[in-house]
Amino acid sequence: MAFTVFAQQPVWDQIAAQRPDRVLLLGDSVYIDAPPYPIGITHPKQLAPVDFLQHVLGRWRTQLDQPQFRALVSAVPTDAVWDDHDFLWDESYGEGAIDKIIYKENIRISRALFNAFRRTLDERLAPGSFPSAYNDASINQTNEPPPGYRHRALAPDLHLHLTDGRSWRIGKDLLGAAQRAQIEAKLAAAPAAVHLIASGSVVQADDDARWALFDDFNWLLGLARTYKILVLSGDIHANRFKSINLGNGRWLHDATSSGAAVCKLVGVGSKCQNYALLTTDPATLRLDFFSHGTPDSVGAWAIDRHTWGVTSV
Repeated sequence: MAFTVFAQQPVWDQIAAQRPDRVLLLGDSVYIDAPPYPIGITHPKQLAPVDFLQHVLGRWRTQLDQPQFRALVSAVPTDAVWDDHDFLWDESYGEGAIDKIIYKENIRISRALFNAFRRTLDERLAPGSFPSAYNDASINQTNEPPPGYRHRALAPDLHLHLTDGRSWRIGKDLLGAAQRAQIEAKLAAAPAAVHLIASGSVVQADDDARWALFDDFNWLLGLARTYKILVLSGDIHANRFKSINLGNGRWLHDATSSGAAVCKLVGVGSKCQNYALLTTDPATLRLDFFSHGTPDSVGAWAIDRHTWGVTSV
């Protein structure tokens, strides 16, 4: 979503009408690199650190103050992962920005503000939960940690894994060895459960950020041969559902819903009001996809929790 593109964001009212138990934000919750910029600047990478901090703080503050968004996430438990436009900017991975000394302070700032955003969501937007000034001590710690991996046991047989797909995305490495080990340990601790892996990037397709471009792709396929995994992904400004048949009755499913309040090309193109609803019961996971408040042409899908096979509804 991008407040700079859509000040009004009716998708949050549409989601609220579904009375969800939990909301999951799948990255690009703000666009650090979307115009407008400060006068005389053509890209945020040109900003001095203090100006970059104020610019990014403003993006998060305006999204948190958006009335429809604020009403939803203050009422419903909400989790978030980040992606490139929260981390730095589009194509920052291709630029190798994570390894460049000139962007070290920018990355510290983006970490601090995304971490503050997640703390604010955890506190349901309690007064004072998000910093109001650029010199707030909470967003000016020297050694700001990456957002990292989070795990939620939604039920004994349903686990949510919130991945950090940007902090260790270098070369052919997507999640980093430590995060992969954390995920493996949680899966092994609940081998019969359904595991939902939240990712800013899709698993496959023609997207330039997909898992299939990284060594982690084969790691994920290996896990899916042992565990029941449904990836919940974002990024592509469209709804989509895909399954990979791994043979021997094993599947990896990828449900993508992206573009809550942006255009197809962020600021231009068709308007997006996309979201998906995951409904669970003891026998089935059901996925319904919506666009502009009505069912999307992607359709609805049901995953059998016993066989892990999928059928169109």
